[in-house]
Amino acid sequence: MNKFIFNDYFHDPQKKIAKRMLFKSDNVIAFILNIAKGAILPGHTHLESTLFLQVLEGNAKVVTDGNETSLQVGELMQVDGQESMQVINVGEDVMRLFVTISPMGSEAFATDADV
Repeated sequence: MNKFIFNDYFHDPQKKIAKRMLFKSDNVIAFILNIAKGAILPGHTHLESTLFLQVLEGNAKVVTDGNETSLQVGELMQVDGQESMQVINVGEDVMRLFVTISPMGSEAFATDADV
């Protein structure tokens, strides 16, 4: 059993995005994406994985295969890994997303990052 406190992974991005890992196993990774005001997580895919995105703070616009969906605090979105996904912070402050990816996919997804 592990207990996690989301606020421990909240980080104000020095650039556009600060990713902070919560958990990693062979089957799943979980992390917080801290996205600066006006910043965009560029379009990308996750191959055979399934993603869940939950807004913890702020407002997001998620573009999947050209379709736009607004996400607000407390809303959860499932994205198939083959779908091209882009996330845009449309709020007035840093947006915080809780993300899970299963199966993990590339080891490159399983590290902290500042971009």
